[in-house]
Amino acid sequence: MGNEQAFRTLRRAAWLLAGWQLAVTLVVAAGAALVGGSGWFWSAVTGGCIGLIAGLYQALRMFRVDASLNPERYMGSVYVSEALKIVVTVALFIVAIRVLKVELVPVIVAYAITFGVYWAALATNFPWLKAPPAGDADADADSSGS
Repeated sequence: MGNEQAFRTLRRAAWLLAGWQLAVTLVVAAGAALVGGSGWFWSAVTGGCIGLIAGLYQALRMFRVDASLNPERYMGSVYVSEALKIVVTVALFIVAIRVLKVELVPVIVAYAITFGVYWAALATNFPWLKAPPAGDADADADSSGS
């Protein structure tokens, strides 16, 4: 049960990453609106949300299994969550194209940008995972001054 804190931290990181992906998606969508109007804006929002939803789904599903207690089950969870992420992504693209009638250029660009956010998080070693322990406000004040 001691790993529950680690699971909470990982789930929190997944939600924070999704928040950053949404913020960047909205910036890209604003740029798309300047280029192509409201149709491009909503298409970019749709593309960004496809990447965000699929990635968040995968992360939250994957973080349900404790790798230290059952490594085989964890790896199975990784494979299943990746496969389901692909299925979710394809399904959302089909809905976007057939039902929402989106413009493909902003959809693809915004979708790709969500990966850029993920790669930037990987490159910076997910700094939000290194949050100080709860209730340690004095340590926060001391460390921010240096």
